[in-house]
Amino acid sequence: MTANSQRGVALLTILLLVVSITIVAGAMLASQKIAIRRSGVLFNQNQLLQDINVGQQLAITMLRADTKLNDTDSTQDIWAQPLPPYSLGTHTIAVEMRDEASRFNINNLYHDGATDTAALAAFQRLLKALNVDSDIAIAVLDWQDTDKETYKDGGDESVVYAQQSGNGSDKALPNQPFISVEQLQEVRGVSAEVLVTLRPYITAVPYYLPININTANPVVLAALVEGGTVAQMQALTELRDKQPLTSVDDLWQLPFLSVLDTEQRNALVPLLAVDSQAFMALITAMDNRNEGAARQRFATVLISKIDAAPATENNNANGTDNTNNNEQNTKVIKVISQRLWAFRPSF
Repeated sequence: MTANSQRGVALLTILLLVVSITIVAGAMLASQKIAIRRSGVLFNQNQLLQDINVGQQLAITMLRADTKLNDTDSTQDIWAQPLPPYSLGTHTIAVEMRDEASRFNINNLYHDGATDTAALAAFQRLLKALNVDSDIAIAVLDWQDTDKETYKDGGDESVVYAQQSGNGSDKALPNQPFISVEQLQEVRGVSAEVLVTLRPYITAVPYYLPININTANPVVLAALVEGGTVAQMQALTELRDKQPLTSVDDLWQLPFLSVLDTEQRNALVPLLAVDSQAFMALITAMDNRNEGAARQRFATVLISKIDAAPATENNNANGTDNTNNNEQNTKVIKVISQRLWAFRPSF
């Protein structure tokens, strides 16, 4: 092989090496860019999740502050007022609050190991008022009670509901509380259209939740009394708009409720309250760095507000009495559940 030929082969080899190195370097650079982009997206997502947790703490702080101001919950309270968006660097956090006790809790139908007949009757009246089949109330009750028999009519739930649905399935009902309103779609008779109708008036809090007469929807309030109407409840809404009711007994001053006898009142009292034990917070976290393409994440957070367990006497080894008037009125405020959304949910 001549010297020129050897130089040509060497040059060709070098060129091939350069091309190979260029391809490998390009692939590595592209891979690195993807990794950086993926890392940035993950960082953004993590930051938005942190923002949601900040919003959650803002909601809890509002409720704690409110409990120090009064013993009622109404639309005049600080938690019910619009909260300006909170800026955190290039991120914005918005919080909206809703009193879940302003709605009918479908888990009220069965609690403490027994059917609540007063709550069941109220729910049936609510369904009728909304032009929905009132038999759905029985199916909702059967879903959450702990036995395997249908309410009153008897018969095995799995057999009765399989026959009525016509699918031949012998699958038993869950026999446990609802964890969300959307779960109602699994109940016999509840179509997507029915759920849309019911959604503004119901909630699914996993414990017994009395209806707050200071915030309750007039349609829900009307369903509490046989023959009650929204027009009658207008007097109550006007009264509470001027000043929140401080006692359930204030209701009996209204003309259409003053005619109720003692037995009827006693049946209603456990269903009612002047404060709330549950709130829903809608939190919106937004990354504003990219104008016109801001990233958003949403979360709905269920927050409970219940009385603290009463302190016991002589509950420490030194015999120190830890009870005082402030502790007796303490409310325990904590998050029950959090649900993330890629889009803004109905609220």
